[in-house]
Amino acid sequence: MNSSVVPMLGEDYYTDELELSDLAVKPERMLGTAASQAALHYCSPAHGGWGVIKVALLVPEVHLLFVCPSACGRHGAIAAIEQGYRQKIGYLCINDNEIVLGGYEGEIEKRVRELIPRIKPRPKALMIFVSCIDDLLGTDHTVALGRMEQEHGIPIKLARMNPISSDGKLPPGIRVQKNMYEFLEPPGQKDRGIILLGAYRPPGRTSELAGFLNRYGFGPVRHPEYCGDFEDFKGMAKSAGALIVRPEGRAAGEDLASRLGIPAHPSFMAYDREGIFSRYQQMADFLHSLDGRSPDGTDKKTEDLESYFAPALELMDSRAEEARSALGDAQVALDSTVTIAPFSLALALVSAGIKVSRIYTSQLPAFEKANLEKLARLKGDIVVSNPSHARKYGPRQDKILADLAIGFEAGYATAAPMTAPLAFDEQLYGFEGFTRVLETLIRTAGQGKSDLRRQVKDYGLVV
Repeated sequence: MNSSVVPMLGEDYYTDELELSDLAVKPERMLGTAASQAALHYCSPAHGGWGVIKVALLVPEVHLLFVCPSACGRHGAIAAIEQGYRQKIGYLCINDNEIVLGGYEGEIEKRVRELIPRIKPRPKALMIFVSCIDDLLGTDHTVALGRMEQEHGIPIKLARMNPISSDGKLPPGIRVQKNMYEFLEPPGQKDRGIILLGAYRPPGRTSELAGFLNRYGFGPVRHPEYCGDFEDFKGMAKSAGALIVRPEGRAAGEDLASRLGIPAHPSFMAYDREGIFSRYQQMADFLHSLDGRSPDGTDKKTEDLESYFAPALELMDSRAEEARSALGDAQVALDSTVTIAPFSLALALVSAGIKVSRIYTSQLPAFEKANLEKLARLKGDIVVSNPSHARKYGPRQDKILADLAIGFEAGYATAAPMTAPLAFDEQLYGFEGFTRVLETLIRTAGQGKSDLRRQVKDYGLVV
């Protein structure tokens, strides 16, 4: 490991837990790339969910072919069986000789020729995933992909399942979304649709976000899950713009902007009131920039968003009061398997009068730094814990560290008797999103003790 790139972090420097007031002084002691590279990585039995396979299969009528050593494909194959999409995936297991001699390139074409006729119904597109071994060998598949597309008459894209790139510019979760949208081609004409990039699940068609876009004359909201077939998916290229609601969509946004002229605007999740208003105001400015005026001729750039969202705020405040009553003095823990913005979520909960005591996360994205600092000033005694630290290894502890957990990983780490079953794929956007969090807390508190093992199994996590 190059110490000029990754600091050598000693026992006194890199740790697994800090109070928020101490963490805010030097977050890199526990969060981020340098910290995660300084020790063994632990993965709890409550961590898992969306991998590159499940994300890629959001594209309808696509088939995936993984080209890798058998050990590399084991986790994905188990997940496919557990989550019910085994028939949409194929595996070409390569051996040591093929790796060393580089003989598997021709093998891919040969096996694709055998595979395509056997898939019923015939796929409309194919994604070939290669493992990190391919990155190390530096194979160029461009010519072979062109031959296969011509032979089989369907678009074929190369994707990479390469955990070694996790700390680079294109880690697997970001790269696979870019690969998915590479199937989109320049459209004949544009409409006023808006693509949601980075979202694992879309919001409802009548959601707060959809209503806000409609107010500015834009819609429908587009997401692969809304597409009935591959042609519908390709129709997303007609969109006027895109919103990047999670960082995993940023490379796809850059690609769509450069290739198809679809402007993309980052509008990541937020839960605190100030953060949500900021997202919507910036979104309004972005929509205004697309054409300047709404179809009714009204300039809504400078409208009073607080008045517009008054009903949503009233409902949110009402649910906050109910949550305070339902939880009382209960200590609440939350984790980053619920959201990319755990500090914003904790800030919103504390501002609502809910007693947050612990946060489990290993990263601090740039847009969350201000939330960490605000929260530290408001409640600096919250314990922040890195769930990936090697010290977390071992059986689930008996000592209860929280009364209620938001997220499966926090539920496992704290041995909390109650766990609110929320996960990061749910579209908890805007005031409506935070209201859903509050409603889930109220419901969880009312139901009493949770069966975390059953919750994890029902959700389909495969560690």
